[in-house]
Amino acid sequence: MSKKAQRRLIVATVVLVAVFAVAMVYVVVSRGAYYRQVSALSPADDGRNVTVGGAVVHGTIVRGAGGVRFMMEDLTGRPTTVRVSYGGQMPATFAAGVQVVVTGRFAAGSDLITAAQLETKCPSKYAGKASPLPQASLGQ
Repeated sequence: MSKKAQRRLIVATVVLVAVFAVAMVYVVVSRGAYYRQVSALSPADDGRNVTVGGAVVHGTIVRGAGGVRFMMEDLTGRPTTVRVSYGGQMPATFAAGVQVVVTGRFAAGSDLITAAQLETKCPSKYAGKASPLPQASLGQ
């Protein structure tokens, strides 16, 4: 390969890497995190679809014919809550104190998210469990 062809290849590679890096930065900045905290909601979000994570506040779950209503609190320790109304299929792990992620329309005036989706986060009961096998038999 000639020196001129090598230079063209290097320049083309550098340009492609730069374009890819800029695209990745744009996606991260425009999309942000998978979900926001309750405390990140603002009046500017009124009427918009939002994805918010938090914990279900104890004593606030009310089930009815139209679904479930509950309060969700911020996971960062800030004393911020938002009301949630959800009428879809409930996850089996939904309960007070469980971390949830809801997606729906936010009404700032009533501090309510009318959720179209509700997911519970994976419980920590699966993390850190000891293997039922004796240590000597692992990997042998």
